[in-house]
Amino acid sequence: MFHRLTSLWKIEYKIETKEPFITQAVSEEVKRLVEDKIDREIPKTSLDAVPLLIEGRAVITGNAAKGVFRHVISAQLTEAGHRVCVQDVKIERGEAPPEGRKRQCDPGEPCFVCKWFGTASRQGALHFSFLKSVKSVDEGILVEEPFPMVALRDDTRAVARRAFLLVAPVRAGVEFRGWIKGENLEHEIIGAIKEVQDMSREGFLQFGAFKTRGMGAVEMEILRVCEFQTVPFELKNEYEGRELEAFLRDAQEKYHRFLRSK
Repeated sequence: MFHRLTSLWKIEYKIETKEPFITQAVSEEVKRLVEDKIDREIPKTSLDAVPLLIEGRAVITGNAAKGVFRHVISAQLTEAGHRVCVQDVKIERGEAPPEGRKRQCDPGEPCFVCKWFGTASRQGALHFSFLKSVKSVDEGILVEEPFPMVALRDDTRAVARRAFLLVAPVRAGVEFRGWIKGENLEHEIIGAIKEVQDMSREGFLQFGAFKTRGMGAVEMEILRVCEFQTVPFELKNEYEGRELEAFLRDAQEKYHRFLRSK
């Protein structure tokens, strides 16, 4: 469906952390950097979990953001009775898909979610940028004191061996910004993204690690939506303020009609 490029879209949005937030850093160097920024004595030789940092900013990768949106929208569509697929990499060989889901779509016949988010063999129409903190680690976005977390064994409820972690997350109230680019978007998928925004306002959108331990809740806000025509390439519509509210409300109503179509 994307052999003809009829429109291009850019959805600018922000999230604000409502609880401590963390993405696991990928190097010991980043852990040492966070230790220096916190400037506190810690009861271990090093921190176990710190945010991913790029050029001094805390970061959520585009792939991580895309995965959260895909999960929320897929689960809602499944509850509404739509047959959303499960990618082959998500289930063990020989296992049946979860109840209400179907096996991975044929690339030529994608379900609603695969159409927009893609599959392992087919690129979708949505592309997610990095979400970067507006402020840097030098401006106090980290918690002042790292805090411990422990894991309990299921059988004895005792502390599992080597399960003591020292975590230094981004604090609550930190703003991240990014964007979602789209090709040939329809109002239904924009309405689905608006639906995720509404869920976030009640605390149901979470990013990062330790979500079951009370971390990662964020509130999302769509800031601007731009639609570009492609022949010639130029801005066609720009939605902000009250126009944005009306546009998103209309898109969400169309998404709700799609939800009820089953």
